[in-house]
Amino acid sequence: MNHTNNDESDKKSQVGHEVDDLLEIGIMLDEEEPDLNASQRGKTGNDDGTGPAEAAEKEQNAFEKQPGNSDKNDLNKAEILSEIKGIGRRIDQLAGHFEGKIKYDEHKNQIIDDLHRQLQDFRDGIIKKHLLSMITDIIKVIDDTRKFKAHYENTEQPEGASVVLLDFMGQIASDLEDIFTFQGIYPFTGVENTFDSARQRIIKKVETDNPEKNRLIAESLRPGYEWEGKVIRPEMVSIYTYNDHNDKAGDS
Repeated sequence: MNHTNNDESDKKSQVGHEVDDLLEIGIMLDEEEPDLNASQRGKTGNDDGTGPAEAAEKEQNAFEKQPGNSDKNDLNKAEILSEIKGIGRRIDQLAGHFEGKIKYDEHKNQIIDDLHRQLQDFRDGIIKKHLLSMITDIIKVIDDTRKFKAHYENTEQPEGASVVLLDFMGQIASDLEDIFTFQGIYPFTGVENTFDSARQRIIKKVETDNPEKNRLIAESLRPGYEWEGKVIRPEMVSIYTYNDHNDKAGDS
């Protein structure tokens, strides 16, 4: 019995000396390897042999298990979902506005086409109206001329028929000018003796020995016509031209 106690006492003494020796040389008592920092654990894994992804998942789970962290995560997810839904609503609104703009443009183009067609019809109608009125008046002149011709063909020519015929021919010209007047076309003749190249055209020249009459109008041969202030046919005139040969012949 005493022998056993002595052996145990010797063992404890021996262990104590070994521990003292280890402390003196600075060797750690714990045989576990020193703890790695967070970045080294992320690269090499944890002590339990798990990889970086599994370690991150475990840390996230542990973080969520802490009081209040789970509610924060749920709140963040709810905010993200709300933002996504808001973006979706905005996209739907833009799509609606875009479709409305397309329909508006189609309607506007249709209105423009309708207005253009109506304007064209209106112009055609005005032109046809004026032409129809003019054609009707010309037809009346044609009928009167043929009636006059038939009357004198079927009857004996009285004395002085030529005078009546000339008068009738003058009446035809007057009737046609009346037709022009109804359409806003008016005849004109120059009131000045001076030639106006913008409103008159020379078709005949009359020689004169008076130098003061040179380039002056001798006679209005046919009237001009203007429509809304614009000359559509200039007046036909004859003018004087000074010829100095007559003066030289007289001097000689």
